[in-house]
Amino acid sequence: MNGLELSREYFFNVAAPELRREFPELYPRLAAGLAGNGSECFGYDDETSRDHDWGVDFYIWTMESDKDFIPSLGDWKNELFSRRPPEFPRARSEYGAHIGVMTCEEFYSGLIGASECPKTLNEWLRAPEENFAMAVNGAVFIDGQGKFTQIRDYLLGYFPEDIRRKRIAAKCMALAQTGQYNHGRTAKRRDWVTLRTVLSKFTDAAIALAFLLNKTYRPYYKWAFRALKGLAAPGNETAGLLMKIAESGGLDDESFSVRHSCISELCKVFTRELKAQGLSDSDDLFMASQGEEVQRGINDEFLRSLPTQYEI
Repeated sequence: MNGLELSREYFFNVAAPELRREFPELYPRLAAGLAGNGSECFGYDDETSRDHDWGVDFYIWTMESDKDFIPSLGDWKNELFSRRPPEFPRARSEYGAHIGVMTCEEFYSGLIGASECPKTLNEWLRAPEENFAMAVNGAVFIDGQGKFTQIRDYLLGYFPEDIRRKRIAAKCMALAQTGQYNHGRTAKRRDWVTLRTVLSKFTDAAIALAFLLNKTYRPYYKWAFRALKGLAAPGNETAGLLMKIAESGGLDDESFSVRHSCISELCKVFTRELKAQGLSDSDDLFMASQGEEVQRGINDEFLRSLPTQYEI
């Protein structure tokens, strides 16, 4: 049972016909769908997901000029769910997202801090990457005016290239520091707590870099590896090598050797992809060198002036 598909079915079979009858003049200007916070919006919900904030629901998004209709639309939706409840109604927990009626601008502003398409670097940097992932996930069921979809499609175009390059440069530096440098040193010192930290930071940087190279927003950390496995190259290769690293978590020499080999191979994969995308001309497999190469290609003077390892 997929919450998104159940919600889509309920909307078109039950809600949409009644919504059109109740608000005949307003209906052509409305948008509706399910997106944002929740495993079902990414299509990752399973049996474990159903213990909270799961089930059939949908947003109704109005134009700013129609915001006075929000209270009556909210009352209509509550009455509909009471009178014709879905088989799997969504029960909201204390910290669950409120899926209701709002303007298009309110939806996007609540997630990315911008009510319209972000234009400046500062506007793009107002929200964490995972919020952009939530802004474009799920599905739009109807969009009579096209406003909601217009903003969504713009965001799907991904970050401006200078922001992408700065983040790629920083992730390359993190891979070099953690995997290529400190993995061996912490193991040699038998500093096991720091070794676990090193592997965690390396894994996070590798996942982030794969998403950046795919021009796809990385979701909330809980779903990042799940989403990574569905990415095109180097996502598939990255996922396979990170799984081997995770499964070789022992403190013995053999486990270290497996991890070291996987780290080296992963840096080769990333170097190949950086060159294929024209982000670097270097064959140097030390990722710090790759990070510096990528950083030099940034056009914005301020971003280019930041320390290469600095993350934005």
